Amino acid sequence: MKVQPFFHVETGSLTYVVSDSGFALIVDPVLDYKDGNITYTHVDSVLDYIKRKGLDLRFVLETHIHADHLSASQYIKNVTGAKTVISEKIKEVFSQWKTKLNLKNVANFDFFVDGHSKIPFGSKVIEVIETPGHTPACITYKIDNHAFVGDTLFAPDKGTSRADFPGGSATALFHSIKKLYQLPRETYVYLCHDYPPLGTAPTTRVKLDWQKRRNVMLSQNTSLSEYVFTRDRRDKSLKEPRLLNVAIPFNLTFRLPGNS
Repeated sequence: MKVQPFFHVETGSLTYVVSDSGFALIVDPVLDYKDGNITYTHVDSVLDYIKRKGLDLRFVLETHIHADHLSASQYIKNVTGAKTVISEKIKEVFSQWKTKLNLKNVANFDFFVDGHSKIPFGSKVIEVIETPGHTPACITYKIDNHAFVGDTLFAPDKGTSRADFPGGSATALFHSIKKLYQLPRETYVYLCHDYPPLGTAPTTRVKLDWQKRRNVMLSQNTSLSEYVFTRDRRDKSLKEPRLLNVAIPFNLTFRLPGNS
């Protein structure tokens, strides 16, 4: 099995192409968006890679509803026919944002999964681990010793995701991360974001054992009360993501705000 990362500099987002036995899947693809206009340069580079390698694209996996970039899931589905996958709790996230953002109908994903779901992929099986806290619909996809955690964990020197969005919970996030910390120590944790200095390569993956020992917000020795206090204090200092009022409605409905 091979994992190929793609970094979207404008949003600090990481997309992954996972391939096995001639098949491929994409985790958390990103659209280019500026001044109200969507373009496809970045996601097309991902699709070009898959084409060059002669891979059969089967799935597009979303780890959660992103607040800082527009998802390319529907675009990829329209172009390739790949099936889209997301947590069944997207419906809960939709209900929390529906009135606030004047939303109508949730997007039509192909598969809604939960912690009991297992998806055949090549010679592998994709396991789904529910990891709520950042949002109620956050999930981790585990394939052998590779775990795609979305925003749940960042690089150890940056900590964890925020928990102050509607439906977010620092307590739930603590328990989700502790659940991940029970995975085998050699597990690779693939990050959804990194923000390196200009010209520096992003951190794409970290060994789980290193996360447990070095994560500045939640190490293996951090108590629930310590983490909740630190996370809540940090969240109070954070600004709203720049694209939130575009990204949330688009990623829930695949329509730009104002386009019904």
